[in-house]
Amino acid sequence: MSDFQLQFQEQIDFLQQKVNLPTESYKEISSRQHDRAFVVAGAMKADLLTDLHHAVNKAVADGQSFKQFQDSFDDILAKHGWLNDTDKGYKAWRARVIYQTNLKTSHAAGRYKQMTDPVVLKRRPYWRYRHNTIENPRIQHQRWDNLVLPADAQFWKFNFPPNGYGCKCSVEAINERQLKAMGKNGPDDEPSFDGDRTDFDSAPGASWFPDLNKYPEPIAKAFVDENMRDGVFERWLQRIGGQVAELVATVAYRKASEGDKVKIRRRIAQGEKYPVAVLSSDQQAMLGVKTQVVLFSEDDAIKQTVSRQGNTGFDIKSYLHVQTLLEQAVLIVRQNIQQQHTLWIEGFDPDGQRYIAVLHQTKDNKELFLKSYRLDSKTDLSKEKEKGEVLYER
Repeated sequence: MSDFQLQFQEQIDFLQQKVNLPTESYKEISSRQHDRAFVVAGAMKADLLTDLHHAVNKAVADGQSFKQFQDSFDDILAKHGWLNDTDKGYKAWRARVIYQTNLKTSHAAGRYKQMTDPVVLKRRPYWRYRHNTIENPRIQHQRWDNLVLPADAQFWKFNFPPNGYGCKCSVEAINERQLKAMGKNGPDDEPSFDGDRTDFDSAPGASWFPDLNKYPEPIAKAFVDENMRDGVFERWLQRIGGQVAELVATVAYRKASEGDKVKIRRRIAQGEKYPVAVLSSDQQAMLGVKTQVVLFSEDDAIKQTVSRQGNTGFDIKSYLHVQTLLEQAVLIVRQNIQQQHTLWIEGFDPDGQRYIAVLHQTKDNKELFLKSYRLDSKTDLSKEKEKGEVLYER
């Protein structure tokens, strides 16, 4: 049995999506960056960090006890010769810190993901802070016990537990009936932040994806590739596919006009964006964009899923080839539509299948979205070439 609650998929996803980042100190990166990076202070070698990351992932996925994780940790130390000059007590302490910190933050991040689901927020719009008595409790956390605030209160962005090393506080989502059962007529007043900042300065999981433009191209590309192939992206699309299937089967949707169907589809979108490719500096210069990240929005994923209803020729695994398409394109055409750049890209996947991708650059030139991506052997792009500017052709 684990030292913590039973693992769940969101918790596992949170840990698996992290990219390994060598650091001398845990504090070298911000709490928000910890959402997307797996770090172990002092673990500077990539293969060492990879083994530690796998050990933590396995501990969570399999519900391992600390003793089981410690055995794996000791094997990794022996394999890489890390911490050889330290005593057993220090090694055991490091194992405990790594184990507890990752399990606690991943559990909190998974819960945050669940509790911010629009359906859950509608049913349980309030969050209740719970302080769990431990040895040497933080007075600040004791004061917050049973504090109830709206789920969108600014307080939670900085004080969603764990609030520091060893913190075992938690948050539960409650409804109006539960709020009144506590003797409250409404949510509490939000505490002042002055002097009340915590040593963990953001909610675990609130920044599930980092700003990849702040990372060097190789790291950003490795991050995207790993996240595209570890199953999280596929489950994300499967979730969207399930929502779309339920939606289009409703009478209200079938009877709606095309304009109203768009409005109905937007109701299920949560505003999520998923990075699917990274551009090189040369590609950015050629395309005339200021970002190296190609994003796939939930709204566009819904549109593409709807457009492919009944079409069995496209596998969602095809999205794994977006990066290859951009790197091995045979034709790139740029059009200026309503003061916004639209890029038509033609290329082939590793199996020689022809794909067409349409990228859309936002007006502020800060984001680039994959608006359309399809397996296509027939579409002639000659009209797009006539209307736009051919940036590349071979």
